[in-house]
Amino acid sequence: MLFSSYFTLIPIGLFLFVHSVRRWHRRRTFEAANGCQAMPHFSRFQNLIEQVKAIKSHTYLEMWIDRYANIGKTFSSATMSIDQIIFTIEPENIKTILATDFDSFELGQRRRTLMGPVTGPGIFSNDGAAWKHSRTLIRPNFTKMIISDLSKFESHVQDLLEVLPGPDALSALVEVDLMPLFFRMTLDSASETLLGSEMAFRSQLDAPGSESMRFMDAFDFVQSRIHRRNIIDRGWGRPFGLAYSLYKGNKKDKFEQACETVHSIIDAKLLDFLRRPVKKIEEDRTYVFLEEMAKTTRDPLELRYEILNVLMAGRDTTAALLTNTIFVLARRPDLWFRVRAEVKETFAGQLPDYESLRNMKQLRNLLNECLRLYPPVPFNARTATKDTVLPRGGGSDGQSPVMVEKGQQVDYHVYCLHRSTEIFGPDAELFRPERWDDPSLRPGWAYIPFNGGARICLGQQFALTEASYVLVRLMQEFSAIENRDPEQAWREQISLVTKSRNGANIALRRTENKQG
Repeated sequence: MLFSSYFTLIPIGLFLFVHSVRRWHRRRTFEAANGCQAMPHFSRFQNLIEQVKAIKSHTYLEMWIDRYANIGKTFSSATMSIDQIIFTIEPENIKTILATDFDSFELGQRRRTLMGPVTGPGIFSNDGAAWKHSRTLIRPNFTKMIISDLSKFESHVQDLLEVLPGPDALSALVEVDLMPLFFRMTLDSASETLLGSEMAFRSQLDAPGSESMRFMDAFDFVQSRIHRRNIIDRGWGRPFGLAYSLYKGNKKDKFEQACETVHSIIDAKLLDFLRRPVKKIEEDRTYVFLEEMAKTTRDPLELRYEILNVLMAGRDTTAALLTNTIFVLARRPDLWFRVRAEVKETFAGQLPDYESLRNMKQLRNLLNECLRLYPPVPFNARTATKDTVLPRGGGSDGQSPVMVEKGQQVDYHVYCLHRSTEIFGPDAELFRPERWDDPSLRPGWAYIPFNGGARICLGQQFALTEASYVLVRLMQEFSAIENRDPEQAWREQISLVTKSRNGANIALRRTENKQG
């Protein structure tokens, strides 16, 4: 019996040996043909240990800055369960992945697995033909005609102002953490654009336990777990997942329950919409994403998942940008007064209009710099669909090509990329909006807050317009800003997007003369 077991293992071992030899030969042949050289390698064990420590101490992004500084702009490493991952902040490599060799890369199974439970198949989780179909459905939602209609933003700003606490009796200061209010406001704004005003969330005035509050709590919980699930999946992989599934049994964990809450609330809105007769959308009516999609499909699952994909991106990135910008302004009152002077000169107390808003240089510089140092999506990844090449990272000087094997993952870290002293100068770590006035600063693929190439964010102008409008209106309503956070330094809070861990705890002084 023992000998028969040994004989059974022999062909398995022989198969694995032959497979390894063939893979090695294929790799060597491909590398020689393309001039590829070896890249630096980082210890698998050290990688895992350092990531666990960094997550606990909320220094995950800073950990990657140190790694690139010490190892190089492109290197490989692994954790316990998967093959070598390539990590890069080389602009030419990122350009290759997102643009010039776009067809050789896809999101990969991991992205679909992690986001799938809540967003399902949609524009941010699909690849290939399915992604092109989603993009075709969604693109019309972000035309200039829609973005330039600022009236929808004003109603949500009014909701925001309505729930702010009253000023202190002695100082006329309004003390508040604006972060949760920004996330409520952008949920309202995004849901109105996606679902129409009749079905939009009106979270600003809702009490605890209401539909919109239950949705937000579940939606936020799901996103807070996506990053953690990604690290666990990459660190411990299938063995951990299998063990957890056996331990959990048929019981639904909090993540699954939160996904069900999100789906049930969205589904109820969709079913209400689908029961109505199809209406012809007049040219002068406000564009509603759901109504436009219903011209192509009445499938409730497809509608659910595309809406959740766009809602997740449209709501969270804008709220994170606003939170981080206010965090900075509270510590840099000089920037507040500089931009506010431009607001007063441009609008003289009138509501912002689209053309004037987009031509405000000081405001644009402020947002560009905030997106540079605190990009809402600080890292991203692609998986090779075939053997291919990245142009840089190999050899002793890091300037030779490197091979990417079919199925291999490439991670690129936008947070670290945006701090490159080669591109942004020796003061790259400083928040200095005026750097964007320098005509010689042309970062190209070293500045990608909204990604780039074919999958560049369709909603970037919508997000920038909304953030600009909200900041202008706050500067019209309030004359000064003060910090109320005992911590001066920005600390990360990573979920699907990254924002200030301590929120935006500030004090605002109300403007007596609204011409300001």
